[in-house]
Amino acid sequence: MSVTRGPAETWRAFEANEITHSGAHYLLAVAAFTKGGQAPRAADVARQLGVSRAAASLQLRTLHEHGLVELDEAQRLHLSRAGADLVARIAGKREVLRVFLSDILGVGDDVAERDACKVEHLLSEQTGAALVRLIRFLRSQHPAAREAIEAYRTATDACPEGGNCELCERVCLLAAGSEP
Repeated sequence: MSVTRGPAETWRAFEANEITHSGAHYLLAVAAFTKGGQAPRAADVARQLGVSRAAASLQLRTLHEHGLVELDEAQRLHLSRAGADLVARIAGKREVLRVFLSDILGVGDDVAERDACKVEHLLSEQTGAALVRLIRFLRSQHPAAREAIEAYRTATDACPEGGNCELCERVCLLAAGSEP
């Protein structure tokens, strides 16, 4: 007998994510400082993210307790190996999502960047890999890929007259997505 996950189990899976949206941004900020050749203090990260020093200290303490950042004797922050690996995965998934949204789906660059940022840390490795394969295929010279892109770009931009398609329940998402 197979067990289907119900709505309660599905939304609760959100709680099991490796990192929060906020935590991801703190790690990315530490990584950006490191890439620029300096190890930041909590105050530097707070300024970069536009948050209070107290908020930064609390979040960075949590990241430290989870083994994602380390502090040296001068109270400068460094990504741990686990933190650096997580940053690389998050940044990679953000770029894959951004490319998918902008280059494949045709979403505007600013919206694609914002939406990719919202989702990057929630996306599983399996889904990220599947998106990479899809993007690579759609960008290839394979005739079916060219045909699929062309068919997608010429597809209808509206739900059928008199009702919604099989994907939209009450509101036409195509109509809602065309608003500024």
